[in-house]
Amino acid sequence: MTGVIRLNEQQFKKIQAAAEADYPAECCGLLVGLIEAGNYMVTRVVPSLNIKAEQAKDRFEIDPQTHIDLERELRGASDQIIGHYHSHPDHPPNPSETDLKMAYGPALIWLIASVNDGKFADLKAHQINETTQQFEEITLSITSA
Repeated sequence: MTGVIRLNEQQFKKIQAAAEADYPAECCGLLVGLIEAGNYMVTRVVPSLNIKAEQAKDRFEIDPQTHIDLERELRGASDQIIGHYHSHPDHPPNPSETDLKMAYGPALIWLIASVNDGKFADLKAHQINETTQQFEEITLSITSA
């Protein structure tokens, strides 16, 4: 896998702020964008309620209504849902075994934010390798515009 995911500074800060605000629970949301030649360009970050409220310290699930509403909104548009983001409170930004079990759609990007003691620490991008069925880190590029 050699793809790159690009997001701008404002989108990055939105994910960072959500991860800190929801700490010690996991935040989550969807990534809207474009895919071109195996590269991903985020055009919008769409926050979601984590409906795993009772398990939110180490689990997340995007609100199905948020997902459905966004799919409807994107009908006929060039943008599409290209992935999602969530945070790992007090853990590294690497996919967990639970993340792997919950993964669907190998083309989707997984952005994971690490938050330690309520402060953002790191953000990494991952994607499922269709051959190995394991996550692989992909390049994350944060642009100024």
